[in-house]
Amino acid sequence: VVCALIFLATTINYVDRQIIGLLKPVLEKEFAWSESDFAIIVVAFTGAYAAGLLSFGWLIDRVGTKMGYTISVVLWSLMGMLHAAAKSVTGFVAARIGLGLGEAGNFPAGMKAISEWFPTKERGVAAGIFNSGTAVGVVLAVLITPWILVSFGWQEVFIITGASGFVWLLFW
Repeated sequence: VVCALIFLATTINYVDRQIIGLLKPVLEKEFAWSESDFAIIVVAFTGAYAAGLLSFGWLIDRVGTKMGYTISVVLWSLMGMLHAAAKSVTGFVAARIGLGLGEAGNFPAGMKAISEWFPTKERGVAAGIFNSGTAVGVVLAVLITPWILVSFGWQEVFIITGASGFVWLLFW
């Protein structure tokens, strides 16, 4: 169950981070973004993610895996959904910074969960399953984003995918 949950969290994590790239053509038109604007949005996420990795490792060691993962998922889910309210490059940058900070907790929390729940000889398999969520998340994002976009709109892509983290929390 723990392995399935950290796999699903990683899948959700990677779905949420792919959305901006998949929606780029639509958002580029709607907000008249230049390539530089999009680059700033991407760099904001990447920088925040790097800072978040350093911070979340420390936080999870202090508050524990369960609470640390919860904080991470709540933050990244809220920030993922906040993209739907963005109306400018600055708004998307702010949402991406929050998303990057929150998503950074996934790997420290997942690794800590593996070390706490699995015997040494089973940790490699658990880590492989957990990390496969990255690839599954990318594929899932490519499959669901166009459907949600056409059916509901770009804002709803962010809202629906962001809300999936809160569904995950019910099981965590």
